[in-house]
Amino acid sequence: MDLGELQKFVENLLSDNIVYAPMKKEAKVFVSPINNFAEIDWTSELPANSFKSVFLPPEEILWKNAGKKFKTAFASKKTIALAMNVLDLQAFTLFEHVFEKDIYYQRRRQNTFVVGFTAGLPDDFRKYKIFHADYEENVLEHLIFDIFIEKQKNGNFIFFSGSEKGQKLLEENNVKDYEHIEFAGLVPESGMNPRLIANRKAVELSFNDKLWDELAEICLACGKCSVVCPTCFCFNLEDDPQLNGVERKRQWTSCFYPEFSKICGNKKELAEVKKKLYFWYYHKFVRIPEELSYYGCVSCMRCFNVCPVGINIAANLQRLAKNQQK
Repeated sequence: MDLGELQKFVENLLSDNIVYAPMKKEAKVFVSPINNFAEIDWTSELPANSFKSVFLPPEEILWKNAGKKFKTAFASKKTIALAMNVLDLQAFTLFEHVFEKDIYYQRRRQNTFVVGFTAGLPDDFRKYKIFHADYEENVLEHLIFDIFIEKQKNGNFIFFSGSEKGQKLLEENNVKDYEHIEFAGLVPESGMNPRLIANRKAVELSFNDKLWDELAEICLACGKCSVVCPTCFCFNLEDDPQLNGVERKRQWTSCFYPEFSKICGNKKELAEVKKKLYFWYYHKFVRIPEELSYYGCVSCMRCFNVCPVGINIAANLQRLAKNQQK
């Protein structure tokens, strides 16, 4: 498929769907709703934000009731998450397992199509400076997507399907030449990634490491890192009493926020910044790998890019690993 055919495919999607894609704004790339093909950034540059809000909105109404009437809210129009890079697809793959039994997430997901994109997988992996994984040719087998588009060196594009609904969408848009990739699970046949194992060992027993005290001295506990992180999924449930019923909302939250660990008696398990930092790292590098043998961090470095005091997650992991060897 050449560029003109790709444009026709995308314009068909735009005609009847809400489409989110990378868009260049003031020298930076952001995931945004788009209106035409020309707005899409096809460079594979990592967007400043992720696609997380497409699947888990910052705030959403889950249900309402008025008297004896009960209504579950859900997205009614088809949505396309277009040109998702490999790292955001890894984060999405994590979400698919974390929210596997969440009926509200799944209802939204049924109406959402995930379309990945790469300008060349080896190039992408070098560009993103991934510290948790080496490039493997079977990487697509361990990502969840509906459609995946790869740009070849000659400028043409090849298509892959990753689901039945992806196949259907391709065929409805007259894309007949594609290869189907069957999801082979989170863990490759070779086993859990060695760097993932190393990161887990570095963090798990490190609470008394001086690094956490040093970080606590400069960390503002603002929560920007968790908001921009594509794998952070903590949320609050809030019931809003109304005149004749109740409305339940789901809202993003962060383990850095003051009320996050508050329990009866006004006690807080995460009352200190040091504990908040360690908890965040532990969740990503120990708890998620322990439960799913998968990445709790995809090394996108968005947290470092937005941190007001420049806390570098990759450098911190390297230091913890080095300290474990002493």
